[in-house]
Amino acid sequence: MNRSFFKEIGKLESFEIKNSSIVLCLIAPGLYLYSVLIFIFNPSAIEITYAREIFTVLFLLVGLLPLTKNRQILNYYGIIVFFLLFSFQHYLTYTVALNNFSVDYLLGTYIVMFGGILMLNNRWLIILFSTFQLLHMTYRVTTNNVDIVTEGAILISITTIFIFSFIILNGAMHHRKGLEEMNSQLESKIKQRTIDLENRAKELYERNKDLEEFAYVVSHDLKRPLRNIHTLAEWVTSKELLEENSVQEDSEMYENLFIIKEQVVQMDMLINGILNYSLQMEKEKEIKKVNVDSLVKRIIMVNTAENCTIEVINKLPEVYFNESQLLQVFQNLIQNAIKHNDKEKVHIQIDVDEKFKDYVFSISDNGPGIAEKYHQKIFQLFQKLELQAHVDSIGIGLALVKKIIERNGGKVWLESKKGEGTTFYFMVSKP
Repeated sequence: MNRSFFKEIGKLESFEIKNSSIVLCLIAPGLYLYSVLIFIFNPSAIEITYAREIFTVLFLLVGLLPLTKNRQILNYYGIIVFFLLFSFQHYLTYTVALNNFSVDYLLGTYIVMFGGILMLNNRWLIILFSTFQLLHMTYRVTTNNVDIVTEGAILISITTIFIFSFIILNGAMHHRKGLEEMNSQLESKIKQRTIDLENRAKELYERNKDLEEFAYVVSHDLKRPLRNIHTLAEWVTSKELLEENSVQEDSEMYENLFIIKEQVVQMDMLINGILNYSLQMEKEKEIKKVNVDSLVKRIIMVNTAENCTIEVINKLPEVYFNESQLLQVFQNLIQNAIKHNDKEKVHIQIDVDEKFKDYVFSISDNGPGIAEKYHQKIFQLFQKLELQAHVDSIGIGLALVKKIIERNGGKVWLESKKGEGTTFYFMVSKP
């Protein structure tokens, strides 16, 4: 019970321990120098032998105690500081009486008394400190042969300090109580905020679960007709049926059927890619070596038309990437260049530039160009430039490209001048 009581009244916050430590370390040399100066200006001064040296060392040691990080010392540090100040204050009062209440010692006593009240942070310790100092000083004054004027002045000054200590104590307690109430309110708000966040997280989890189920249903409904189209295309382009209907593999009909089949394959990959990416189900093991040249040629095959030519300048390399995501990147950038082109003849160039650690792919077109003020806007979700009213677009393509590239550690940007075409660049790490 006693240990708990002393621990409670001696408990200090970390910043209070730090402040007390610094003050005590400063008092140590100050005490010694003040005592030396007194003897220089008052050679007849009287002090207990070695007292100033002992208290100088004690102040320094107590000031350095927090550096030990010892839990017991930190728990009782307020009590340790109290007893040091208490003993030093009564030593000074005794020394003042020895020197017949000379002004130099009396001034030092008042400074330490007032400073001790400011350093202590517990109500009971402040009351003990100031009350015993008042009683001790009153006893010394009344039992020494001092004139009535000096006696009255000392008693009035020490009583004034005693009264002011209670004023300070009252203000400090009110301030501390206000801080405790504020801290309690803050803790209550944090607790409520935590509960709100947990409820919100639970709500988002439920919504995300519903979204996943919805996405699976939608993807399943989309894939079923695709599978049927693919099966039909496979059957129509089968060797037996081609021979039966006398259709040559180099004929226009066969080429169109092949394109239909290839588009179905790409559509299936796109559905899988968008579904997996939007629901964050892509795993690291799904990243594999992708032949970009072959992938781009498949895209070119289904996007080339009489009024649209797509040219690959240099042979495209192999990279480690998720194939369906990389397909989405090229597909979106190429189709974006076709959809928003205002020329009768659309011309697109695809190239790659090899850097130290990366490949920088570029897709250039001869379209209307994009004003610089829109260069950031077009990468935002559902943001689009209404360059042509008839273009069917929901403004998700470039946002998806940016998300895919940045998620894989790259970046995407563009260079364009109004009326002179646009070049999109994106960076992919080298294997």
